[in-house]
Amino acid sequence: MRRLVALGTAAWLCTAAVGCGTGSDERDARRAAEKLYTAVADKQGGPACATLTPAAAHALEQQEREPCARAVTSVQLSGSRASRVRVYETSATVSFAGGDTAYLDYTDEGWRVSAAGCKPMGQEPADCELED
Repeated sequence: MRRLVALGTAAWLCTAAVGCGTGSDERDARRAAEKLYTAVADKQGGPACATLTPAAAHALEQQEREPCARAVTSVQLSGSRASRVRVYETSATVSFAGGDTAYLDYTDEGWRVSAAGCKPMGQEPADCELED
């Protein structure tokens, strides 16, 4: 949960600066988040897990006590098309029309989802279905 508060601070700092993310970063972050949501809806565990950070995949396996590819298909995610993307250097948020928010980190493999199925809770940290 601290990571989500830190992300909010990074977002504030980034809006005060110029050029925190490029159009290609936004497009790639959107693509990664939408790929996760589509794969989960289609019950395609392998492709869904490939969009996660290693820490998120590991946390899901520990929580559900089964391999990521099986566990991820039971995660409740709302939406399939992103309605808003914000990039803050190496972190991003992707909001979905269904009310969910996904949080992403930029890794050596590109944008990966570190939390998904998150419901904003005002000033409180978001409540997430899946998180590292």
